[in-house]
Amino acid sequence: MKFFLLLISFIYLFAYENVTVQLNWKYQFEFAGFIMAKEKGFYKQAGLNVKLKEIDKNIDVVDYVLKHENTYGVGDSSLIDSALHKRAIELLMPIYDHSLYVLAAVNIPEFKTLQDIKKHDVIMDQFAIKSPAILAMLKAQKIDISTLNIKQMNYFEDINKSGVFAIYESNKLYELQKLGIPYKLFKPSDYKFDVYGDIFFTSRQEYNNHPTRVKKMIDATKKGYIYAFNHIDETINVILNKYNTQHLTKEKLLFEAKILKKYLSKTFTFDTERLDHIANIYILVEGVRHVNLKHCHKSLYNSIYYYLKFTKKEQEFIKTHTIHAISTDSWEPFNLMINGSLGGIAIDYWKYIKSVAKIKSTCTVVHQWDKVLNSIKDKKSDLTCSTTITPDREKYALFSKPYASFPIVLATRNDVGFVNDIEVLKDKTIVVGKDYTAAKLMKKHYPNLKLLEVKDTNEALKLVSEGKVFGAVDILPVIAYKINKYNYVNLKISGKTPWTFNVRFMIRKDYPELVSIINKVIDSTPKSKRDEIYKKWIAVKFQTGYSNEYVNKIIIGISLVLILILILIIYLIRNIMKKTKLEKELENLATIDKLTSIFNRYKIDMALNEQIEIAHRYNRPMSVIFFDIDHFKRVNDKYGHKTGDLVLIELVKLISQNIRKSDIFGRWGGEEFLIILPETTLIQAVKLAEKLRKTVEEYDFEEIPSINISIGVTQLQKGDNITSLITRVDKFLYKSKENGRNKVSFG
Repeated sequence: MKFFLLLISFIYLFAYENVTVQLNWKYQFEFAGFIMAKEKGFYKQAGLNVKLKEIDKNIDVVDYVLKHENTYGVGDSSLIDSALHKRAIELLMPIYDHSLYVLAAVNIPEFKTLQDIKKHDVIMDQFAIKSPAILAMLKAQKIDISTLNIKQMNYFEDINKSGVFAIYESNKLYELQKLGIPYKLFKPSDYKFDVYGDIFFTSRQEYNNHPTRVKKMIDATKKGYIYAFNHIDETINVILNKYNTQHLTKEKLLFEAKILKKYLSKTFTFDTERLDHIANIYILVEGVRHVNLKHCHKSLYNSIYYYLKFTKKEQEFIKTHTIHAISTDSWEPFNLMINGSLGGIAIDYWKYIKSVAKIKSTCTVVHQWDKVLNSIKDKKSDLTCSTTITPDREKYALFSKPYASFPIVLATRNDVGFVNDIEVLKDKTIVVGKDYTAAKLMKKHYPNLKLLEVKDTNEALKLVSEGKVFGAVDILPVIAYKINKYNYVNLKISGKTPWTFNVRFMIRKDYPELVSIINKVIDSTPKSKRDEIYKKWIAVKFQTGYSNEYVNKIIIGISLVLILILILIIYLIRNIMKKTKLEKELENLATIDKLTSIFNRYKIDMALNEQIEIAHRYNRPMSVIFFDIDHFKRVNDKYGHKTGDLVLIELVKLISQNIRKSDIFGRWGGEEFLIILPETTLIQAVKLAEKLRKTVEEYDFEEIPSINISIGVTQLQKGDNITSLITRVDKFLYKSKENGRNKVSFG
C-alpha cells in the first residue's frame, strides 16, 4: 500500500506543468488573484506549478514573456499597441475593466485645469509614458506632450514634491491622503478615454502550442481573483506574511483593495466595442506615438486587430448578391423563435458574420428540417446556419469551417443510471430527429439499434418523458436547453455518444465565394465574441479530452516495470475522474440556472418535495421564503436587459451571503426566488426575511442605485404538499405587494 501511495505521489509530482507569471510591478493587492490562486491551490488543482515573478527595473514584460517558454505576463492596454505592431502576443483576459492611471497635481493650489500642466514638472514612470488613456487625454486637450517638462522615473518614491505625477489611483492616493497633501486628480475616464487596466497575456507560441494549459491558467487565475476579492482580509494576511516585499501596511493594502474592487472585471472577457474604442484612442495619439494602423481593421482576432482581406471576386459577390437564408425554428438553442423573431446561437453567429462582411440577406423560417435541405438542394435558398457535413449533403452543398463543436449526448428518464457505452442500448428504443446528423451516425455505426425517427427533438423528449421510448439523442446544448426550458423534471442527460457535432454553415453548391467569405470571418472572430454568443445560450462548457503532456513527463527516468504500473494507475484515476466530472457537469447542466448559478425551477421543485417529505416524516419544522423584485420591469426598461441581468446576479450573491449553508436557494422564474429553510419555524423565517429585505434595501448596487423586494413567508403545515405550500406563500407575497411593496407578509 505504501508503495502505491508513493507511486501516486510521484505521478502528481511529475504531472505539474511549470509556469511563470511575470508581473508588471512589485507584490501588492493588485496581483491578489495570482497570489490566492497559488496559495489556495487553484493552480495545483489544474496541474500547474506556477512561479510568480516581480518586476525588475531592467525588464520589459513583453520581451520577457516572448523570450521564455511557459511564461505569462501582466500588462495594461499598451499591450494592444504591442499587438498592433505585430509582436507575437495573445491577450487572454482583462483583470480590471478600467485603467487606474491618473494625473495628480500635487501641492499646487493654483492648479485648476489640465492646461496648467504646461507650467509644471510632469513626473511619469516608464509605464505611464506608454499609457494610451493619459496620452489621449492630453492630446484631446491640445497639449503637446513633447513640449512638457517630463521627468521619467522608473520607481516613483518622493511624493512630497510639487508637480504633476502620473500615479496609480489605488496606490499613491493612500500616501497623499495619509500625509494630508493637497492634490487634484485628472482621470482619462472623465474625458471619455476609458481603457482596460491590467491585462493577462502570453506569447502566441504558448497560445498555439499549449491551448489546454492556456485555458487552465485563465480559469484558475479568474478563480483566484474572485476568491481574493470575496475574502479581502484573508488575502491581505497572506500578502503580509508571504509576499510583502514592499513592506506595506495592512491599512494600505485595505485601501488598495477597496479601490480595486470597483474596477475588477465583471466578466473577465474582452468587449469588442471597448477594443474599438481603444483603437480609436491610438488613432488620436498617432501623431504622438507614431502608431501604424494602416494594416488594421475593426475586426478582432484573438483579442487584437486582424485585417480581413476579401478578394476582388469576393467583394464583387458581396456587392451583387442578396443571400437568402433558410432555417427551422425548433432546434433550440441554435434556432428558435423569441418574441416573434428568430434567434439562437446559429442566428447570432450569422448576424455577426453579416455585419462584419456587409452581406445583404433575407431569411425564411420553416418547421421541418427536410424542407431546409430540399431548399438548399434546389437552390431556392442559399444558406442555412446550423448543420454539419454528411456524405449525402456534400453532393449538393458546400460547408464552412466549424464555428462550434459539441458532443452528441443521450437523454433518459431519471431512474436510468449513467450510460457510458452505446452497446448497452441494443434492446432499447432510441428516438432522434428525422434526417438529423445524429440519426445518420446512429444508423451507420449501430445498424442493429432500435431507432425511431420523429419530426424534431421536442417530440423525441416528449416520448422519453412519457416512458414510451428509452432515450433521445441530440447534441448537448439542444438537449440541455430543452430539458430546462420545458421543465422535463423527470429527464436527465445520462451519457454521451462517441461523436462530436461540428456546427457549420451549409451553402448551395455554386456559391464557393460565400464559403470563403464566411470562413474568413469565422477565422477572425475574437474569442470574446465567441464567448459572448455561447454564454448567452449555454450554461456549462463540456470537457472534450485530456492532454498527453502529463504522460510524457511521467515516463522520464522510470524503468519499464514502473512505466507499466504507472500507466495502469493513471488510466484508472483518469477514467474515474473523467466519469465523475462528466456526471457532475451533466447534473449541473440540468439543475443550475445559467444566469445566476443557483438552482433552477426544476431543481428547486425537487428539493422542495424532498424537504416536505423529510419534515412530515420526522415531524420537524420547515418554512419557505418567496420573494421577487419590486418594479423590476422598470429596471429593464430604463437600464436595459443586460443591466437587469447583472442586477439579478448581484442580488443572488447578496442573498446567498446572508442565509445559512443548509438553506436551499433557487430561481423560481424571472425575478422570483424561493428559499427553503429546513429546521426553521415561522418566527425564525420572518426574522430572516426582514433581515434580507432590509439588506437589499440598503445595498448600493453596482449598476443601479437601489432595488426593493417584496416577501411572502409561511411554515409547512400538517397535510401540506408542494402545491398548497406554494399557493399559500404566493398569497403572502402578493399581500406584500398590495400593501405598498418592500414588505414582509406571513402566516
